[in-house]
Amino acid sequence: MTNVTLGKEVFTDLDFADDVSLLAEMLEVLVLILTVMQEEASTFGLQINWSETKILQVASSTSSSTVQVADGHVEVVDTFVYLGCMTDSSGGSRGEVLRWIGIARSCMNMFDRRIWKSSIRLENKLRLYQTYIVPVLMYG
Repeated sequence: MTNVTLGKEVFTDLDFADDVSLLAEMLEVLVLILTVMQEEASTFGLQINWSETKILQVASSTSSSTVQVADGHVEVVDTFVYLGCMTDSSGGSRGEVLRWIGIARSCMNMFDRRIWKSSIRLENKLRLYQTYIVPVLMYG
């Protein structure tokens, strides 16, 4: 987990600096935090990949598609996947559930082509289904 503050110490733990989630009530504050984060990261030899960085604004009237941060442009999005979970500006879970169903459907299609039409016994096919398809549907 990475803690971010605007004081002297910006990073307290860099174990997983490639997956950072920042929260701010105002876009201007977030831009400032990202700028400070870039400055502090550079002292450790790290760089922020601005093309991989996303901003999700909740309940905002701003229609800008990108925001200038330091020397990069950051895309403003309605949804993004963070640590395997879809986050969207509505705060609901509908998008995440639909994503899980889509992933399970894709797995089922592979299962259908390779396993279901094979000569494997039905009992083993059902066991494979329970092991590989159901968890994807239930947990993404």
